[in-house]
Amino acid sequence: MSESGGGGSGGFEANPAMNQHLGIMRVPQTKNYNPAEIQITAEQLLRESQAYKQDEVQTHRQIIKDTEELEEYKYRMRRDFEDSLRRQRHHIGNWIKYAEWEASIGEYDRARSVFERTVDVDFEHVTLWLKYAEMEMKSKFVNHARNVWERACKHLPRVDQFWYKYAYMEEMLGNFDKVRKIFEDWMTWEPAENAWNAYLKFEERMGEFDKCRVILERYIDLNPNVNSYVKAARFEEQHRQKDQARLFYERALAELGQKAFDENLFIQFTKFEIRYHEHERAQILFKYALDNLPKEKANRLYQQFLEFQKQHGSREEMEDVILTKRRHYFEQEILKQQSSGQVYDYDLWFDYTRLEEQSNNIERAREIYERAIQNVPPVLEKRYWKRYVYLWLNYAVFEEVQAENSERADAIYRKIVFEIIPHERFTFAKLWNLYAQFLIRQKNIDRARKVFGQALGRCPRQKIFKTYAQIEMQLGQLDRCREIYKKQIEVFPEVSSVWIEYAEFETQLEEVERAREIYEIAVSRPNLDMPEKVWQSYLDYEISLGEYDKVRHLYSKLLGKSKHLKVWLSFAKFEQLNAQDSENTRKTYSQAYTYFKEKEPELKEERLMILENWIYFEESQLGSKSQLELVKAKIPKKVKKRRKVKVVNQETGEEVNEDGGWEEYYDYIFPDDGGDQKKNLKILEMAHKWKKEAAK
Repeated sequence: MSESGGGGSGGFEANPAMNQHLGIMRVPQTKNYNPAEIQITAEQLLRESQAYKQDEVQTHRQIIKDTEELEEYKYRMRRDFEDSLRRQRHHIGNWIKYAEWEASIGEYDRARSVFERTVDVDFEHVTLWLKYAEMEMKSKFVNHARNVWERACKHLPRVDQFWYKYAYMEEMLGNFDKVRKIFEDWMTWEPAENAWNAYLKFEERMGEFDKCRVILERYIDLNPNVNSYVKAARFEEQHRQKDQARLFYERALAELGQKAFDENLFIQFTKFEIRYHEHERAQILFKYALDNLPKEKANRLYQQFLEFQKQHGSREEMEDVILTKRRHYFEQEILKQQSSGQVYDYDLWFDYTRLEEQSNNIERAREIYERAIQNVPPVLEKRYWKRYVYLWLNYAVFEEVQAENSERADAIYRKIVFEIIPHERFTFAKLWNLYAQFLIRQKNIDRARKVFGQALGRCPRQKIFKTYAQIEMQLGQLDRCREIYKKQIEVFPEVSSVWIEYAEFETQLEEVERAREIYEIAVSRPNLDMPEKVWQSYLDYEISLGEYDKVRHLYSKLLGKSKHLKVWLSFAKFEQLNAQDSENTRKTYSQAYTYFKEKEPELKEERLMILENWIYFEESQLGSKSQLELVKAKIPKKVKKRRKVKVVNQETGEEVNEDGGWEEYYDYIFPDDGGDQKKNLKILEMAHKWKKEAAK
C-alpha cells in the first residue's frame, strides 16, 4: 500500500469547459505513479491502533466525608436540575429524574414537591403518575400512594394500567373491600373486556362465585353479543355447572335473535354437548345451524360436523352430510353461471342430476331434471343441442329404471321427440331409436312401429332403418324386414352400405339367389359412393359359398370396369390362397404384368409391385424355382435422375413458363423393355463395371 496512491483522471476530465460551466471542482491528476519509498500495510495500521489505544474513561466517584460536603453536593445537584428545568420546562424526563434523585437521598417531601410541580406542567403524562405512585409504594407510604392512584384514576380514567396497579396494591395489602370498590368505580366507565375479566378473576380468587355470576350478567347486559354468552357458559362449565352453562347457550339463541346465527356460537355449543356425550343434542344443533346459517359462513362448522359424523354418526348420516355439501357447491356454481349469462353448461347439470340419482331421492332428482331441461339452447344448430338432448334421455332413463314410472318416461320421450326437437332443421336418430326401444320394453309393439314410421317419414336416417330392421328381425317378421330394406334402398340408392346390409340379411336367411340378385343390381348401378366395398362383399360371399368359377367370372367382370393394381393383386391372392391353383395364379400375375407393361408403361411402381408379389408366390409351396428365376430376371434397376421442376399457378392451376429449378427422382429400367431403355441399362452396367475396376 503506497503513501502516494495511484489513480487516473477524474470522471469530468474529458470536458474541462463543461466542468467549469457546471461549477465542478477539477480532480487533480496524479503525476507520480511510482511506489513510495516506505510501504505501509494494513496489518501495521491495525497493530499501531491497538498500541495507542487508551483505557476507557472511568466514572469519577466523590467521597463525602462530612455534613458540609453533603449539603454542598445537594445544593450543586439541585442547582443543576433547576437550571435544566428552566431550559426545558416541558421535558418530563428531567422532572422525573429530579424527583427520583430527591427520593434516593431520602428527601421525600422535596420529591413529592417536584412530582406535584410536574403534575402542574403535564397532568396527562401516564409515566409521570406511574413513577409518582411507584416512589410512594417503594417508600411504603401507602396512604400517599393511594392518594396518587385516586388522583390518577380521576384525571385519566381510560388508562387501564392505573386501575390494574391500584387494585393489585390494595389486594396485596388485604383490603379486599377496597379492591371491590376500585373495580366497581372502574366498571362505571364501561371499560373493555379485559377489565371485566380482571374483576371476574378477583372474585374467583375470593371464592365469591355468586358475585362472579352477577358480574357476568352485568357484562352481558352491557355487551349483548355471542362472546359474552360464551364467556358466561365457559365460566359455569369450569365450575361444573353443566345445566347453567347450557342455559347460557340457550339464552343466547333466544335473546340475541339474528345475532345468534353466528358460526362461533354453534361451534362452542356443539363442542360443549359433545364433551358431555350428548350426541343427539349435538346432531340436532349441527343440522339446525347448517340449515339456517349462510353456507359460505359455515365452513368450519361443516368440517366439525363431518368429523362428528365420522366418530358418532351412521353411514347414512355421513352420506347425507356429503350430499349437502355437494348440493351447496352445485347451487353456487349455477348462481355464478346465471349471473354471468352462461346457463348452458350442461356438464354441471349432468353432475348435479347424477348426484341426486345416487342419493335415491326421487323427488329431488326429478326437480333437478326439470330445472335442467328448462335451459333450451338459443341457437338452432345441432352441435349446440347434443348435450341438451342427453339431459332428456337421462331423465327418461331415470324415470323408467330408478323411479319405475313408465308413464312419466313415455311423456318425456313424447315431449322431446314431438315438441322440442325442430326436425325440419335437424334430428337425432338415436332419440327415435331409444323411444321405439322403450315402447318395445313396455310391450307396445304397435306404437313402436308407428314411431319408426313417423321417423322414416319425417327424417329418414340410416341408423333408424338399421335399428328398425334389427327389431323386426328379432321379432321374426322377415317380410317386414325386407320391406324396410327396400324402403332404405329407395331413400339411399347410392349408398353402398345399404345394399351390403340387404344382401347380408338375405345371406343370413340362406337365400342365395336373392342375395346374388341384390349384389348384381348393386354392382350394376353407376353412381355408388364406394363400389369397391360392394364388389369386395360380393366376392367374399361367393368365396364363402365355394363358387370359384363365379368368383373368377366376377373378377373378370370387375377387370373389365377397372384394371387397378389392387384388383389384379386381389385376383391373384384369391387364386393362390382360396383356389390353390398355381397355374391360374401365375397366369393372373403374367396378365397383370403384361397389362402394365403394354397399356400403362408410365406406372412403373405398380409394375414393380406386381413382380414383387409374383416373387413371393413363386417362393411359396405352390411356386416353381424355374419360374422364380425368370421372374427375378424381370426385376428393374433403380436409377437416380434429374428433371426440371414445373411451375404451376396456384390460382388458375395452369403451368407457367418459368424456371423452377431441378429436382432428383428415382426411375426404374426394366430388362425386358426394348429401345432406349435397353441401351440405358447396358450403359449403366458398363458404368458399374468400370467403377469396380477403378476401385481395384
